[in-house]
Amino acid sequence: MSIKETLHILANIRSGQGVAERVARRVLERCRAEGVRAVLHASRHRREMRGSIMRACTEARADGGRVLVIGGDGTIRSVSEVLCGTEIPLAVIPTGTFNFFARNLGIPLEVDAALELALSGNPRAVNLGRVNDHVFNNNASFGLYARMIKAREEHSRRFGRHRVVAILSTLFTLLKGYRALYLTLETDGHTRTVQSPMVFVGINSLQMRGVNLDIGHCMKEPNLGVVVMKPSSGWGLLRLCIRGLARRLSDEESLEHFCTQKIEIRPNRKHITVVLDGERQRIVTPLRFDIVIGGLQVIAPSPEDAP
Repeated sequence: MSIKETLHILANIRSGQGVAERVARRVLERCRAEGVRAVLHASRHRREMRGSIMRACTEARADGGRVLVIGGDGTIRSVSEVLCGTEIPLAVIPTGTFNFFARNLGIPLEVDAALELALSGNPRAVNLGRVNDHVFNNNASFGLYARMIKAREEHSRRFGRHRVVAILSTLFTLLKGYRALYLTLETDGHTRTVQSPMVFVGINSLQMRGVNLDIGHCMKEPNLGVVVMKPSSGWGLLRLCIRGLARRLSDEESLEHFCTQKIEIRPNRKHITVVLDGERQRIVTPLRFDIVIGGLQVIAPSPEDAP
């Protein structure tokens, strides 16, 4: 049974080698066939996406509709930031490289199945991670990872958005070395100073379990999973990456990991680039991480029905 409310469709029709445009066309055809009112908020360039998101969310709030995002984790995060704290339902057709958000919630990766869920499913409350004024659905990271993402974007523009390109770009970046950060960590009333090339804060337990980090279980409570990388050589970082790809990080001595509901991290600089679900943001320090309980209404299978 299809929805009666308006479906506001968000898609960057020039992204993903035309995948988003083809999917948007299929969605519009299906909506016409079923008598569902649909409005396409299309953007042709990444810089236009923010305006499209604001229009779609504003109109959905006005007419009681739901927002459908055709895209990857970065686009979904941008929409989530606008919808956080509202009752507007968010539906997703994942077309990204890794699709951690959809996989974690049991949203189908196949277009027709995801569209069927978007048209007939019910919303459920989903927790969000937050750092200062920004939210994330999967993870936030800074340090070496920000360099890796920048390199991945450059390589993807040259060679296309493929998983193999992303992996090889990461390996090459690791071999170039890094500059360690001096950080003050404050959590659960305890403060300490560490030196680290990279810090990773996640709220997606599937992603943590995917690399066999044993904090995935405690993130269901809910908690944030924090991973602090210890200083290492370029080859040591490469070895760490290979172990991560092989899902063998459970006993990795170069990683410190723990769960917490909130943490404040103070780098020795006023601003720092933080990668939120694969998208880079320049954020004022200190970085205050916490959880927005039930901050987003997502059209997804119930936890009992999710695969």
